[in-house]
Amino acid sequence: MRIEEVWPEWSVVGEPIGRGSYGVVYKCVCREGGEEKFSAIKVISVPRDDSDYSSLSAEKQENVRAEYREIVDSFLNEIKILETLKGHRNIVAIEDSKVVEKEDGIGWQIFIRMELLTDLEKYLKEHTFEKEDILRLGIDLCQALKACSEKKIIHRDIKPSNIFVDGEGNFKLGDFGVAKQLEKTM
Repeated sequence: MRIEEVWPEWSVVGEPIGRGSYGVVYKCVCREGGEEKFSAIKVISVPRDDSDYSSLSAEKQENVRAEYREIVDSFLNEIKILETLKGHRNIVAIEDSKVVEKEDGIGWQIFIRMELLTDLEKYLKEHTFEKEDILRLGIDLCQALKACSEKKIIHRDIKPSNIFVDGEGNFKLGDFGVAKQLEKTM
């Protein structure tokens, strides 16, 4: 399934802007009333490749299906966490999501539409990083972590590739794929 089938008003612009272990991120545009809006849309396929699945026995297929469902549930948890943190200026904003079960074979596609940002690596190549930028980066990430802490969320994967910058120069924490929401604390 393609992005345009899920959200007909959105279309892909150019080549992918990012890749992960299960998904690809695209820059997309929506043109309405003479205006253009941009978003990043992550398309996740579970499994990444279903070529091996058809050769398994029925019993093994059911076990594999359960394993795939656990992976999908972990992505749904990421969406839930992003929804919980929505509105914080230092956390990547999710705008919409959709999970589609594949009709032919086994698996799912997960579509996550988020605000379009610049990844930190690209930002550093295009901007001179001054002392004030370093301080702002530290403060912005601390604000993001504080918001996570208040919601009892542990990110667990803070690294440069999970830091983004918006048009106003705000640093944002993203990729909550391995984050954990604490049920109870002592």
